[in-house]
Amino acid sequence: MSQDFLDELAAVKAQVVAATETGHALMGEFIRHEVSARADSPLAGIVLAAALPLADTPAQRSGRVHLATAMVLLDVALSLHKLLLLQRPDADTLDKSLVGGTVLAGDYCFSQAAVAAAHTGKPQVVAIFSDLLKELSEAHLRHLFENGEGALDEFPALFQSGGLAGAVLAGLTEQEQQRTAEFALSLAALLGADSRNRASDAPLIPGRVVAHQQARWHLLLEIVTSYGI
Repeated sequence: MSQDFLDELAAVKAQVVAATETGHALMGEFIRHEVSARADSPLAGIVLAAALPLADTPAQRSGRVHLATAMVLLDVALSLHKLLLLQRPDADTLDKSLVGGTVLAGDYCFSQAAVAAAHTGKPQVVAIFSDLLKELSEAHLRHLFENGEGALDEFPALFQSGGLAGAVLAGLTEQEQQRTAEFALSLAALLGADSRNRASDAPLIPGRVVAHQQARWHLLLEIVTSYGI
């Protein structure tokens, strides 16, 4: 089980790298930097754990790898666009090549994320992804125009929607989907804790997620408690 999970994490990384390969030099430089910075994010693991069905098949595995790829690409795209939103550069000193490369890179990753989400073949999953994209895009704009201070934290929304979409893909009941999404959200709070306290603050798994997924969630918690932001 653990090796299957690790193999799927590796498959997601490979798909993300393949999806972001581009011949555009400046755009490629921006993308590679953000992909590298997010290579060890637990976001993919949340999707892969939540999307494990009771009776697994190669088609199910392919679908959850595509979904995890979509979520990671969305995270990369949001991060690229946030580089400009948070800097609030002065128009007179704005580096036009920097702006152009960043916007192009972000838009490219958004489009690749949408393609990966569509490859799940599940309209409800695509709808969750689309709603998340809209929610986070609007949050970025509010943060910009309301003069928000500090960094915008997308992890709660990404984790919760990733857990929900994965649970839908796995064919869980509505109640199980909600519990899975809530558990995924609790991991976002864990990441915000001091790294020294993460292991002791880790949420309990039994009763929070379905039995056949618990081994993956345990392994993911090990990853989360050692992940640094």
